[in-house]
Amino acid sequence: MWLLFAVFLIFALGAIFTSFQSGLIMLLAAGMFVPKINRLIKDKTNITITPGGRAVVALVCFGLFFYTSNKALDADRAERSAQQALVSQQKAEQALKEKRDYVSANKDAILAEMNVLTDKQDYAGATALGSKYSDAGSFEIDQELSKVAGQKAEVEKQQKKSTLLTSIASIQQGDYKRLAGTYAQLAAIDQTYQANADKFSRLATQQTREAETREKAAAEKALRRSMGLIWNYSDGEDNMSGKPVRRAYVSSLNTVDFKFPYSGVQRATLTIRKHPRWGTSVYVAIEKGQFVCGYDDCDVRVRFSKGNALRMSASEPDDHSSNLLFISSASSFVAQARKSEKIYIEADFYQEGSRVFEFDSSDLEWK
Repeated sequence: MWLLFAVFLIFALGAIFTSFQSGLIMLLAAGMFVPKINRLIKDKTNITITPGGRAVVALVCFGLFFYTSNKALDADRAERSAQQALVSQQKAEQALKEKRDYVSANKDAILAEMNVLTDKQDYAGATALGSKYSDAGSFEIDQELSKVAGQKAEVEKQQKKSTLLTSIASIQQGDYKRLAGTYAQLAAIDQTYQANADKFSRLATQQTREAETREKAAAEKALRRSMGLIWNYSDGEDNMSGKPVRRAYVSSLNTVDFKFPYSGVQRATLTIRKHPRWGTSVYVAIEKGQFVCGYDDCDVRVRFSKGNALRMSASEPDDHSSNLLFISSASSFVAQARKSEKIYIEADFYQEGSRVFEFDSSDLEWK
């Protein structure tokens, strides 16, 4: 017990220098291990303190000891921090006072040096010098600092203006988008360029719309070509002469659906062919059905764009196929087709009567 008493006493003596309250707690814990004190407690209260009781008291005292010690350390740290902050504040106030005293005594020299740097267009140096003393309470230095900032901004604006004006010469005159953007930047510097900015902005918008229209038209044209609704071209070779055969062909814009046994939606196909042995021919064909055209040939009605309908003679092919008709006067037909946007061909069909087929003839390239 005396050993434990000595241990707790050492803790108490060590703690009392940092926290008087912690030291008293450890002295109380040490007293629980002094036999004379134990006998005194028993005599006075008739309570015997067992070893287990002493252990509980010791643990409680240890807990209180650590709690009070930490509180004391926290309070000590807070006090030191407050003292350091006070010292730092005093140093800052002293430094500010010294700076103000220095500026008060040397204000004219500082302003003169800022003016020299500004005259040399060393705005960064003048700004750095003025910023160094901007918190010294000198209205003149703060005013000069604002003046430097204004002059710097104006010089930068003029430099940017010069650069933009130079860049305009390198922009293609048809590049309205870049011109509009460049003039808009110039207008932000100088309002006299606003009219040009507005003009090229309108032209750029119009140019964009026209480009979108062209792209849309090109996409539609590509789709119509894939469907065969505008002229497609093919080149081949005549096996007998070895000379080239050229064809231009287009499907009708409208469709027909005949009765059995030729039922099913179909388009007619108009073909122009240039053959080394048979010359230029024009013929119209369908996938299923029979043109009505006897041995003495027949007529078809043809109308080019908004012109009057013409009767043109037609004939069956040599193999008497009933789904194809050759139209006479091929050269005249091609000449008018090249000048037409639309071609309408009306022909008679077996048990179907007359039917009209509409063809898109624009952009025909044929020589």
